[in-house]
Amino acid sequence: MKEKPVVGIATDGAHSAKERLTRFRAVDLSSGKELFSKAIGNWTNNIGEFLGIVEAVRYVMEHPESPRTIYSDSITAITWYCNKQTASSRRCPALQKAEIFLKVMEARIKDIEVLHWDNRLWGEIPADFGNK
Repeated sequence: MKEKPVVGIATDGAHSAKERLTRFRAVDLSSGKELFSKAIGNWTNNIGEFLGIVEAVRYVMEHPESPRTIYSDSITAITWYCNKQTASSRRCPALQKAEIFLKVMEARIKDIEVLHWDNRLWGEIPADFGNK
Protein backbone atom coordinates (compact mmCIF):
# COMPACT_ATOMS: atom_id res chain seq x y z
CA MET A 1 0.00 0.00 0.00
CA LYS A 2 1.36 3.40 -1.02
CA GLU A 3 1.74 5.96 1.74
CA LYS A 4 -0.44 9.05 1.79
CA PRO A 5 1.35 11.90 -0.02
CA VAL A 6 2.52 14.76 2.20
CA VAL A 7 4.24 16.89 -0.45
CA GLY A 8 2.50 18.32 -3.49
CA ILE A 9 -0.59 20.28 -4.41
CA ALA A 10 -4.07 18.78 -3.98
CA THR A 11 -6.84 20.08 -6.26
CA ASP A 12 -10.57 19.52 -6.26
CA GLY A 13 -13.64 20.74 -8.04
CA ALA A 14 -17.27 20.80 -6.99
CA HIS A 15 -20.60 21.62 -8.57
CA SER A 16 -23.72 22.57 -6.65
CA ALA A 17 -26.92 22.21 -8.67
CA LYS A 18 -28.79 24.03 -5.91
CA GLU A 19 -26.47 27.05 -6.04
CA ARG A 20 -25.86 26.62 -9.79
CA LEU A 21 -22.17 27.10 -9.07
CA THR A 22 -19.00 25.25 -10.05
CA ARG A 23 -15.85 25.86 -8.01
CA PHE A 24 -12.29 24.60 -7.76
CA ARG A 25 -9.44 25.05 -5.34
CA ALA A 26 -5.97 23.85 -4.36
CA VAL A 27 -4.26 23.11 -1.07
CA ASP A 28 -0.56 22.69 -0.33
CA LEU A 29 -0.16 19.21 1.18
CA SER A 30 2.81 20.16 3.38
CA SER A 31 1.22 23.15 5.10
CA GLY A 32 -2.51 22.62 4.54
CA LYS A 33 -2.67 26.19 3.23
CA GLU A 34 -5.24 26.98 0.54
CA LEU A 35 -3.37 28.23 -2.53
CA PHE A 36 -6.37 29.45 -4.50
CA SER A 37 -10.13 29.07 -4.73
CA LYS A 38 -12.30 30.16 -7.65
CA ALA A 39 -15.96 30.08 -8.63
CA ILE A 40 -16.62 29.82 -12.37
CA GLY A 41 -20.39 29.86 -12.80
CA ASN A 42 -22.79 27.04 -13.60
CA TRP A 43 -20.80 24.33 -15.40
CA THR A 44 -20.04 20.72 -14.33
CA ASN A 45 -17.99 18.91 -11.71
CA ASN A 46 -15.60 17.54 -14.37
CA ILE A 47 -15.00 21.04 -15.72
CA GLY A 48 -14.23 22.27 -12.19
CA GLU A 49 -11.87 19.36 -11.55
CA PHE A 50 -10.00 19.96 -14.83
CA LEU A 51 -9.72 23.72 -14.38
CA GLY A 52 -8.42 23.13 -10.85
CA ILE A 53 -5.54 21.08 -12.27
CA VAL A 54 -4.78 23.66 -14.95
CA GLU A 55 -4.84 26.50 -12.41
CA ALA A 56 -2.46 24.48 -10.21
CA VAL A 57 -0.10 24.13 -13.19
CA ARG A 58 -0.22 27.92 -13.63
CA TYR A 59 0.47 28.30 -9.91
CA VAL A 60 3.54 26.04 -10.15
CA MET A 61 4.84 28.07 -13.10
CA GLU A 62 4.40 31.33 -11.16
CA HIS A 63 5.90 29.89 -7.95
CA PRO A 64 9.03 27.93 -8.97
CA GLU A 65 9.69 26.91 -5.34
CA SER A 66 6.39 25.04 -5.14
CA PRO A 67 6.14 21.26 -5.54
CA ARG A 68 5.85 20.05 -9.12
CA THR A 69 3.42 17.28 -8.23
CA ILE A 70 -0.33 17.87 -8.41
CA TYR A 71 -2.97 15.45 -7.12
CA SER A 72 -6.58 15.11 -8.21
CA ASP A 73 -9.15 12.46 -7.32
CA SER A 74 -10.74 12.83 -10.79
CA ILE A 75 -9.59 10.30 -13.39
CA THR A 76 -11.59 12.23 -16.00
CA ALA A 77 -9.82 15.52 -15.24
CA ILE A 78 -6.40 13.84 -15.22
CA THR A 79 -7.17 12.23 -18.59
CA TRP A 80 -8.27 15.57 -20.03
CA TYR A 81 -5.07 17.14 -18.70
CA CYS A 82 -2.87 14.43 -20.21
CA ASN A 83 -4.68 14.75 -23.55
CA LYS A 84 -4.55 18.57 -23.35
CA GLN A 85 -8.14 18.44 -24.51
CA THR A 86 -11.46 17.90 -22.81
CA ALA A 87 -14.28 15.62 -23.89
CA SER A 88 -16.93 18.04 -22.63
CA SER A 89 -19.71 19.04 -24.98
CA ARG A 90 -20.15 22.27 -22.98
CA ARG A 91 -18.65 25.34 -24.61
CA CYS A 92 -17.12 26.92 -21.56
CA PRO A 93 -14.71 29.74 -22.54
CA ALA A 94 -12.41 28.83 -19.64
CA LEU A 95 -12.10 25.28 -21.03
CA GLN A 96 -11.01 26.54 -24.42
CA LYS A 97 -8.43 28.86 -22.83
CA ALA A 98 -7.13 26.01 -20.65
CA GLU A 99 -6.71 23.68 -23.64
CA ILE A 100 -4.78 26.36 -25.56
CA PHE A 101 -2.63 27.11 -22.50
CA LEU A 102 -1.69 23.42 -22.09
CA LYS A 103 -0.75 23.06 -25.76
CA VAL A 104 1.26 26.30 -25.89
CA MET A 105 3.08 25.59 -22.60
CA GLU A 106 3.66 21.89 -23.26
CA ALA A 107 7.47 22.11 -23.19
CA ARG A 108 7.50 24.17 -19.96
CA ILE A 109 5.08 21.94 -18.06
CA LYS A 110 6.20 18.47 -19.13
CA ASP A 111 7.99 17.88 -15.80
CA ILE A 112 4.90 18.68 -13.71
CA GLU A 113 3.36 15.41 -12.53
CA VAL A 114 -0.40 15.10 -12.24
CA LEU A 115 -1.23 12.02 -10.18
CA HIS A 116 -4.36 10.32 -8.92
CA TRP A 117 -5.31 10.81 -5.27
CA ASP A 118 -6.74 7.50 -4.06
CA ASN A 119 -9.64 8.37 -1.74
CA ARG A 120 -10.02 4.72 -0.68
CA LEU A 121 -6.45 4.54 0.63
CA TRP A 122 -5.91 8.10 1.85
CA GLY A 123 -9.36 9.54 2.59
CA GLU A 124 -10.83 12.62 0.95
CA ILE A 125 -8.39 14.82 -0.93
CA PRO A 126 -7.39 17.78 1.30
CA ALA A 127 -8.83 20.27 -1.23
CA ASP A 128 -12.29 18.64 -0.94
CA PHE A 129 -15.22 21.02 -0.53
CA GLY A 130 -17.10 18.66 1.81
CA ASN A 131 -20.31 18.80 -0.24
CA LYS A 132 -21.01 15.07 -0.30
